Amino acid sequence: MKRTSILLLLAGLFVVPAFAQEKDSIKVEILLQKASALPADSSRTLFFAKQLIGIPYVAGTLDESEKESLVIHLDKADCTTFVETVLALAVTDKEKKRDFGSFKQALQHIRYRGGKLDGYPSRLHYFSDWIKDNEEKGIVRERTAEFSSLQQPLHLNFMSTHPASYRQLKNNPTLMAEIAKQEKAWQGVSVVYFPKDQLSYPPCKLGVDSGDILAITTNINGLDVVHTGFACWIGDKLHLLHASSVAKKVILDSQTLYDYSKNKTIHTGVRIISFVNAHSPE
Repeated sequence: MKRTSILLLLAGLFVVPAFAQEKDSIKVEILLQKASALPADSSRTLFFAKQLIGIPYVAGTLDESEKESLVIHLDKADCTTFVETVLALAVTDKEKKRDFGSFKQALQHIRYRGGKLDGYPSRLHYFSDWIKDNEEKGIVRERTAEFSSLQQPLHLNFMSTHPASYRQLKNNPTLMAEIAKQEKAWQGVSVVYFPKDQLSYPPCKLGVDSGDILAITTNINGLDVVHTGFACWIGDKLHLLHASSVAKKVILDSQTLYDYSKNKTIHTGVRIISFVNAHSPE
């Protein structure tokens, strides 16, 4: 290969990520500007979630780099990064900020324990941990216990017992020990869930608001949640707006959430989490 070609190739390797971030920056600022014109009682989370319908589902985007860093993608998502991106947009809008830098700060604050990015273990890997940490930050409020008394004791250990499934944990006993320590803090802790067989209830009986985060609970040993998305009422039927691994993109599911979950034996129900001050006036 000629030296000129090599230089052009190397230049391309650096230009593409910069261009990608510029596209994300432009998209974030356009979405935030659009949100500024919404009625005061609009659900910001539902608005931003709908703006991302159609982007591809891609798993593992947070684990591509050797070093833990703040990964931002508005052109692809898995179920958790979709929720985090939407929530970061809603937080930025709530603070009446319209710039990409403020969005990045909000995303880091949501994704990492105490908002501090300090290596792989600082990321909130388990959704129960994610809910607790973001409740403590005042970003969300879990409301499941308002509608259900069913409890599930947690025995989180999936990551430490399946290290081969996580690139960062392979052959890294130090990181494994830190993750195992985090898991141990949840051993025997009980969380409330709303049973899946009642997800067919109408709005008057099921206290879920459009735009609420729904975390699907599971009976898989060592796990707490297997999927996340946003609630969206269509008439009196509850649907899920989510990054779907089946559809390979973000969709507003055509089937109801009840139908989506009823035949999935690993699903037990949902946890209901609301964005705090979701209807913040402009």
